[in-house]
Amino acid sequence: MGWLLRVNRLHGPTERWLRLAAFAGAFQGGCWAERTSVYQISRWETGAVRVPYLAIRRYEELLEVPSHSLVALVDTILRYGASTGTAPPMLTRALDQAAAPERLTELVDLASSSIARLTGAEWDELTRRLAAEPSMVITPYRAWSTIAERLLSETIVADGIPWMQRYEALSRLLAHPIGQQAAVAACADLAADRANQVFVETVSVLDASDHPDAARHVLRQLANPTNDRAQYGALLASVRKLRFGHFADAQMPRLVAVLHELTRDATRRDDIQPLAVELLRRLPDTISAASRHRLRAVAADPTLRQVLRAGRLADGEASQRVVDRIAAAVVSGMPRHIPYFRDEVLPVLLDEMLFSPVFDVRMYAAIAVSGTPYRRPLAARFATELADPAVLGAAVAPAMIEALRLVGGPEQRVVIERLITASGMPAPVTIAAAQAIGHVGGVSDDRFWSQAIAYHARMWRRSRRPAYAAALNGLTYGVGMARNRAMLQRLRTDHSMPEQVRSAAAWWLNLSEAVLEGANQ
Repeated sequence: MGWLLRVNRLHGPTERWLRLAAFAGAFQGGCWAERTSVYQISRWETGAVRVPYLAIRRYEELLEVPSHSLVALVDTILRYGASTGTAPPMLTRALDQAAAPERLTELVDLASSSIARLTGAEWDELTRRLAAEPSMVITPYRAWSTIAERLLSETIVADGIPWMQRYEALSRLLAHPIGQQAAVAACADLAADRANQVFVETVSVLDASDHPDAARHVLRQLANPTNDRAQYGALLASVRKLRFGHFADAQMPRLVAVLHELTRDATRRDDIQPLAVELLRRLPDTISAASRHRLRAVAADPTLRQVLRAGRLADGEASQRVVDRIAAAVVSGMPRHIPYFRDEVLPVLLDEMLFSPVFDVRMYAAIAVSGTPYRRPLAARFATELADPAVLGAAVAPAMIEALRLVGGPEQRVVIERLITASGMPAPVTIAAAQAIGHVGGVSDDRFWSQAIAYHARMWRRSRRPAYAAALNGLTYGVGMARNRAMLQRLRTDHSMPEQVRSAAAWWLNLSEAVLEGANQ
């Protein structure tokens, strides 16, 4: 939190705030009523003390960044790092005491409606108020399920700050003493529905709940998954569930057996094996000794060997050179040189972003950087790296493309479009690009969508290779995220397309307008 605020102040649009005294002198005002000293701000920015909610809101005001953008970033990052079982936000804020007593009822009614729209800020307020009332009774009881299902539906089709606000709200509901059962059931039911199109997030969010049902459903998706994406989501959920001891002792042998099976199966998704090895590496010591003995077979694979040895996707020395090169380019791309500030956090985040075997760790590192002025020069550097054939052929390329989902703007969208349609690309690069197009900044026109879909459909019909089907799935998701109903209609009625593509298009078209459009706010 301190790094996020300090970097935004130092590298923000005005040089005025380089002087800490000037910033402290201007801090009183807006939403912050108190006088604030240089010493206090220094303690916030160095992490000596936690920054209060209203102070972050004041940073937003002085730095002229969108309202609640830094708050949403902090909420999201703190939630992943914090222990589960607590519903209130980690970034504590007081409820608005001036609000009418009927405000909670009003928000519950809106969330229970099939046509009313809720903004991300309203989801934040609703779940914050529910968290402050752990024994809250909502009638009818079915309303808990209605709210959970609506919130989950909006979360999986949202992006950017609206997604962060909803994901945090869903995490609060998953930890609420009364609402958690409805939230867990909503995730489990959607994960079991083969017509659903967003499985990874639907299952992985169960890591926010320590309820026994959540662990049971995660284990079920590991052992008997709805599909590979649901299984991958269960692996991601298991990272935190192992960390916080959510699995019962009786469940551990089954978990270990599934993980061993996945590490030996080279036919699975490219990202499943490294994550399974990483989970085995993180097992309690009483289990890991036997597990490590059985993992000798993965030593022949250099990537899996690095994961087992050090919990990373590449050799430390080689990856350090990549991180140093990118960090230097990002810092040199900033508008001003600050001689007294040497950023030691940025290289750590870049290393996690590119070389962690856990997708969530990579994603949260990218989220942190996306909330700083480093975002644009980092995106530009990734685009430059991805123009190098040597980088495209390396294992780090998909991680760079993943990161562009969060830091990339319209300029980088052109790069992603090119990677999707270029022939001769490694399959992981093409698939990563197709999966990223729904999140990278900017807009693709119908000409691109038509050409990209036609190309991969033609290649799929010729070869039936899974990579082309995966690319088509990613493109369909991108069309859905773009809310391009006309293109979705074409995909749904095109009988030459894989059945899963037609089903995906139908799923998007069946979502209510309140969910689709509301999730953008």
